[in-house]
Amino acid sequence: MPRIRFTVLAVVALLLLPLSSFTGSVSADGGQWVRFLLQTVVEDFHSDPTHRFLQRFRVRGPGAEQFDHQHSAPRFRGDRSGSLAVTYDSLEPTTRYYYRFPSSFTQADDFLFGAILTIRPENFEPDPSGFHPIAFSLFNAATTGDDRTGDLSDFRADTFDTVEFSWFPNVSPFFGGPYLSPDVFGSAVGGDAFLSFAFSSIQLSLEPGNTYLVEMEHSAAARTLTARLWKIHPLGGATPVEGGTTVVNLASIAGFTVNSIGISAYFDGFNLFSESGRSLLATVDYDLLYSAPKIGGVLPLRVAALLHFLKRQPPVSLRVNGN
Repeated sequence: MPRIRFTVLAVVALLLLPLSSFTGSVSADGGQWVRFLLQTVVEDFHSDPTHRFLQRFRVRGPGAEQFDHQHSAPRFRGDRSGSLAVTYDSLEPTTRYYYRFPSSFTQADDFLFGAILTIRPENFEPDPSGFHPIAFSLFNAATTGDDRTGDLSDFRADTFDTVEFSWFPNVSPFFGGPYLSPDVFGSAVGGDAFLSFAFSSIQLSLEPGNTYLVEMEHSAAARTLTARLWKIHPLGGATPVEGGTTVVNLASIAGFTVNSIGISAYFDGFNLFSESGRSLLATVDYDLLYSAPKIGGVLPLRVAALLHFLKRQPPVSLRVNGN
């Protein structure tokens, strides 16, 4: 999977664009190829993306050590070496590892984003009395805060303008689990982000040690966010996760504006209700993080080709044996 590299022509084109093209949502009238260029991110972590000049990732928050770039071996056929190991520790202050693209998505845009991730079996500790997500997000670098949960002294959250994959691995003896619960926080309509919030939740297990492709698709016309999951096989190819699709109805959300893609390691303001005192401890390896506009039903060629490759049928032997 080759990494995004701006060509000389692309750089010249960017320099010629008006400033407004970098600060707002780019309309189709402004040129489909411009949106494809500005809003397409394909990061495979072959090298450390915080050490680049172009398309450089940054860390927001005090927990930089929770995001460890590793020179790991390819995890499946077609993968490149390198991955990002992310420690989700609900006791630690919220920290985000992200890239801000020079444009934005709103509720009026069709777009995709997603990831390839593997939960490590070792030190995987979702407390049965806790409820805390493994998450990656589209968010707004200016308007999205870092308090997703609130706490007993102040129940308000400030994570406005967030479109998110959330998987809650906790299994409660009372409420069941684990749960796939994609969600959207709209733009601020008051002091609490949950005043403009929509989600969908289904019970779904993700097995530690297995590798999954996650795809999140926003449809402006349908006003929905659809989460889909595939299991990626070490020898190549993928199969849909049974029951691994859920749709969020966004009719209650007035709007949102997101301009960054990132991995969000949240603090939990309600760790005290967990038996262990920590709602979640987990390490997740990321081999891909991506976003792209979908204009007139068309994805950028690079992203379309990549997803077609990843979702291809696995080898016949795997299909026959059911692995």
